[in-house]
Amino acid sequence: MVKVKIAKTSDIPPGKMKSLRASKTRVLVVNVAGQFYGVQSVCTHYANPLFEGKLKDNYLWCSNHYAKFDVTNGKVLEQPIGTDYLKIDPLKTYRVTVEGDDIVVEVPE
Repeated sequence: MVKVKIAKTSDIPPGKMKSLRASKTRVLVVNVAGQFYGVQSVCTHYANPLFEGKLKDNYLWCSNHYAKFDVTNGKVLEQPIGTDYLKIDPLKTYRVTVEGDDIVVEVPE
């Protein structure tokens, strides 16, 4: 794993998210009440970009079929609409820390 300075804390205010590239990995960085989390940037259902989704507290809904995820741990909370037969994978998570006013994420090399 490699640590990458990805943004400034002021770039992602509480309740907002931003899809950013860290080395060779695209990470969705989410600010939940001042705590930063990193998850994969696309839905595990049809690879829809998650930055287009809806964020409320630590819950993120994909804008395509409304799968619901917890950004603090990547868990699937609701399966996509109309896919009762299908169980999608949780989101990959990435460790995020704050160093001064820099957001730092750990991603594969």
